[in-house]
This record gives sequence, C-alpha cells and structure tokens, in this order.
Amino acid sequence: MIRSLRYSSPALVAVCLVLPVLAGCGGAGGTTHTYVIVAPAKDASSKGIYVTYVSPLAIPANVLTKRGGRLVAHATGPQVCSFTKTVHGSNGPLLFLRGKTVTVKVNGSNPRARLICSALKRSQFNTSGK
Repeated sequence: MIRSLRYSSPALVAVCLVLPVLAGCGGAGGTTHTYVIVAPAKDASSKGIYVTYVSPLAIPANVLTKRGGRLVAHATGPQVCSFTKTVHGSNGPLLFLRGKTVTVKVNGSNPRARLICSALKRSQFNTSGK
C-alpha cells in the first residue's frame, strides 16, 4: 500500500518517521526517553516538520533513522498534535511491544504538519513494523 505513494505524500513521511521507532517504544511508568526526528532532507515538502517520540525504553539511533529521518536536539515550531497509541499485533519482529504505548507529538509551521498528524492518528501501530 505505502510503496505506491509518492515520496512527498504525508502518509509516506509518517511511515518514514514513525514506524522505525516502533521497534523500541512502549510500556508504562518509569524513566522516559525522548527522541525528535525530522524528515529526510531530500523531502522538501515536509521541511520543518518534527515528530517527537516519548518512550520508556531506550531506542537505538539506527532504528530511529533507518528510513532517512535524522535525530535532532529539539523540535521547533508550534505543536500541532500530541497523542498516545497502543502497539497492536500478533506476529512480527516487534511482537514484544504488543500492548505497550508510545506518545507521539508533531511540531512545525509547515502546513503539511497537520496532514502528517492526521495520518499518524489514523494509522495503527503494529508489531509487524509495517
């Protein structure tokens, strides 16, 4: 499904920024780890959109950036949305995350930030990583 979308589509940007993080997010209570990812530089239509993840588990940098996004120190621009999602699924490499939650925040003044937020809210975070 996502492979047929153009690179600049909000759904693809959401996939590039969120799905890699699911490899290490979820849980409840305790210490949290905050990661801020910006879309790949070659995606000019998503310039200035930041996705922040808050996780109780440390996430390896290579998992966060495997689809081209890059880690930055902090998000800039207004916060467009903030929500939590529970990871679902019954198989796949991320099965250990089933039932855990991740907090996602989208920041930026780019008009597409609202589209990214909407796409992320509608998507199901699952253990298959797809």
